[in-house]
Amino acid sequence: MTADSPAHSQAGSGLWHGTARNARDEQRRRRLLEAALELHGTLGYGSTTVQTVCKLAKVSTRSFYELYADHEELLTRLYLELNDEVLATINGGGIEHAPDLFTAVRSLVSAALGPMLADERKARVMEIEAVGVSAALEQQRRATIRRLAVAVDTAFDAFADAGLVESAPKGLSSLILIGGITEALVQRVLTEPSHREPTREFIDEVARVIVLMTGPAPDTP
Repeated sequence: MTADSPAHSQAGSGLWHGTARNARDEQRRRRLLEAALELHGTLGYGSTTVQTVCKLAKVSTRSFYELYADHEELLTRLYLELNDEVLATINGGGIEHAPDLFTAVRSLVSAALGPMLADERKARVMEIEAVGVSAALEQQRRATIRRLAVAVDTAFDAFADAGLVESAPKGLSSLILIGGITEALVQRVLTEPSHREPTREFIDEVARVIVLMTGPAPDTP
């Protein structure tokens, strides 16, 4: 008997192994997402198949296709879930009460990058494996970047309200900031651990660059 095969069924009850059908599907979905994180974040999306994911997740391929249209949809759901985790940390609030701008920005950077620095599989999925897969996923990525930019704008509005910065950067500044941080993170992930700076120093450096970016604007012709 496999993990997906029923011991018995109750017609019309929606039960399977004594578990409600929705709960059963959610358990399978969670196992598939965890397997995708492991495989996409180590071997890579292009080197992974639906069958490999199902084997690690202990879910049948038939059950997989009941939950996802294809392999790309699983990657997309994983990508969006990981980004929601980052957005939740940025939107968590409280960090605007820091005594100075650097401390506030460093707290923001540490919160936003923390999940990816603690588990580099997440960084690989979000910033490497999800890039260029398809036009549909690229559209999702662009929308997510805009959401991140709005979250950064909101955080800096709070810093400005707290008197930590004269004026909050907006729009293009936040997009440039996110793009720069993304590339710094990718370079870190692709560098051998023995050649990397310590995590604390990496966060400090990113925070310093952001503080420089948010200083008074130079005079322009």
